[in-house]
Amino acid sequence: MKIVLVGDTALAREPASRVDRPVLTGDLVIANLEAPLVDEARPAEKEMTIRLPTSAATLFRGWGIDVVSLATNHALDHGPEGLFSTMRALDDAGVRHAGGGRTLTEADAGVVVEVDGTRVAVLSFCSTLPPGANATATRPGIAPLRIDQSFAVDGTLAQEQPGTPPFVRSVAQEADVRRVEQRVRTARTEADRVVVCLHWGVPFAYLPPNQGPLAQYQQNLGRRLVDAGADVVAGTHPHCLHPVERWNEGLILYSLGNFLFHQGEIQQPDTFFGLPYRASRLFEGTPWFDSAVFEVDLPAEGAPRLRIAPITLDAAGEPRVADPDAAARIRALVEESSREIDPTVQVDADGVAHFGAPADVVTRMSRSAVDDPQPAS
Repeated sequence: MKIVLVGDTALAREPASRVDRPVLTGDLVIANLEAPLVDEARPAEKEMTIRLPTSAATLFRGWGIDVVSLATNHALDHGPEGLFSTMRALDDAGVRHAGGGRTLTEADAGVVVEVDGTRVAVLSFCSTLPPGANATATRPGIAPLRIDQSFAVDGTLAQEQPGTPPFVRSVAQEADVRRVEQRVRTARTEADRVVVCLHWGVPFAYLPPNQGPLAQYQQNLGRRLVDAGADVVAGTHPHCLHPVERWNEGLILYSLGNFLFHQGEIQQPDTFFGLPYRASRLFEGTPWFDSAVFEVDLPAEGAPRLRIAPITLDAAGEPRVADPDAAARIRALVEESSREIDPTVQVDADGVAHFGAPADVVTRMSRSAVDDPQPAS
């Protein structure tokens, strides 16, 4: 079967009709719902709150989206009632959802979808967690996978390179990881395939280049979820493309980028970016607009196969099939960033990702790195 995954989606109105609009064709289409569906604003006290009208639920269905992940840092931007409003609107539109609920058990449960006799469990968890957004046994919210952070400062470097930001060390909280691992194992007994949607990572406008693109906790966490039984771990939140990795018999897609983002309709400047991180660059840089649709073929046996179909967002935040130059740039971006994790990764001209290249290819790549060293700083 073929599962299609797309990234952060904030669909506020009917998109423009265009001939190069990407078509989402797969047995199961999964998107990340980046904003709650709320008709009455009751913004929480946080850096940025966004919302979409409840009518957007039918637009998601019109795009062919079957399931959305709800566990994001914006899910409770308008409180628990905003989360309930979102779930009701999606239910009414026939769009399944995972990651939110009236209790932690409900938020963790996810959803099982049957497609031509194959049962697929879709789970959704959030590591980018505003205070109070996590569901508990007695409180509604989203399914958490919390992260501990600490900061490392080298005294000598700080004197020699003043202004250099501390290195952020991060690790997933073990109690949460074990809870989620168990949920993945259980889902594996309930379904034939398991997809874990995970809101994690750092948007490029917040991330110093010397610490990117992945936060320290991500690779170990993604691999543990695959080892627990996930066929695919699909990351969202950074609003740009990040590496892809095949780990054992699973795929880790560290960030799916944006799919459709009507930012003009949902920004609220009075609550927008309280600290001077210059995060408005999110909406200005090429990483925001260069993205992809991820097509995952799941054979009856063996590892999943991945094809990356490049898209670009236009000035309105709407996706179109990337032109040849942009497509080549996007494929190269995914390949090059992925090689920092696995030097054998190749993305061919059709967007198919190949893992475990022949030895002579790896040797040539290693020799190239020696022959063309990076300049010293």
